[in-house]
Amino acid sequence: MNRKTVFWFTAIAVALIFGVSAAAIAAVKLKWGATSVRSGLYANTVALGGVVNKALPNDLQVTVVETGGFVENLARIQKKSIQLGPADASAAYAAYKGIIDYKGKEMPDLRSLWGGYVTPIHIVTAKKSGVTTLEGLNGLSFAMNPGTTSGRVIELYFDALGIKPNYKMMGLAASVDAMKAGVVDGWFKAGFKDAAIMDLESTMDINIIPITKESIDKMNQKYPRHGLSMSVPAGLFKALAKEQLSFAYVVSDFVHREVPDDVVYKIVKAVYEHRNEIVGSLSTLKEGRFADMYQMAIDFNLGVPFHPGAAKFYQETLKVTLPADLIAPK
Repeated sequence: MNRKTVFWFTAIAVALIFGVSAAAIAAVKLKWGATSVRSGLYANTVALGGVVNKALPNDLQVTVVETGGFVENLARIQKKSIQLGPADASAAYAAYKGIIDYKGKEMPDLRSLWGGYVTPIHIVTAKKSGVTTLEGLNGLSFAMNPGTTSGRVIELYFDALGIKPNYKMMGLAASVDAMKAGVVDGWFKAGFKDAAIMDLESTMDINIIPITKESIDKMNQKYPRHGLSMSVPAGLFKALAKEQLSFAYVVSDFVHREVPDDVVYKIVKAVYEHRNEIVGSLSTLKEGRFADMYQMAIDFNLGVPFHPGAAKFYQETLKVTLPADLIAPK
């Protein structure tokens, strides 16, 4: 009897003594990257991982791992230090294709799990600036938050439109203070009913700049699959007197292509079957339509192909014919 055989007999014996099944010992262990624990989005991944663990206690063991956020997750999936994690879908597409800021740094091993959830990015100006249009942002002192997902896409958006604000680089918290102090007259913030914007409105008058479908089309001509938008309702903030179009991005979850098909199938099935329960307690997922797991991929032009395990689930369960660009290469 070799050492490996002895190890497994011993492990199973110990498990039986302590009431743990042999199946639990053999469960596939996965690391699911999240964000910083200080981010409100960390709870989303915890909820998803919890649902999978509860639904499949003998098959999968998911551990949620704190990371530096969406950009880091893509690199970590490619390197296999985590097996799956959330990221901005447009950045994932750029990484998968090796284009834009990922030129020469392509990540061909990325695969999608679902369409994700959409989040608006509000472009804010101080009322006293008089700026109420995108064109008015030219030359305006504007807080930029480098290294953030929303900062990346907003900078690309402005670049595609030829808009050149006077960027002032700073962190998220500093941006709120800079707006209040008049150090900058413009900023942007992702989130549906965002607390930072509500904080601004408690001390100053602001404008929230509407965007146009034409500007989104123009962005997509220069930066494919990066121009996204959504309608935000009147009354969401005091500054929104009527419904208007907002820039947006979509957060999806991605997985390494080498994760076995049956494992991914089980993950997608567990989340799909509990999707209404998940979004019921998490406003970002509810407002962002996460429950429409497949349709979101179609509506927001997801560019990274589904993992074959996910594709199989949608084809069997929803009886859909996948678009060619969502079918993974062999």
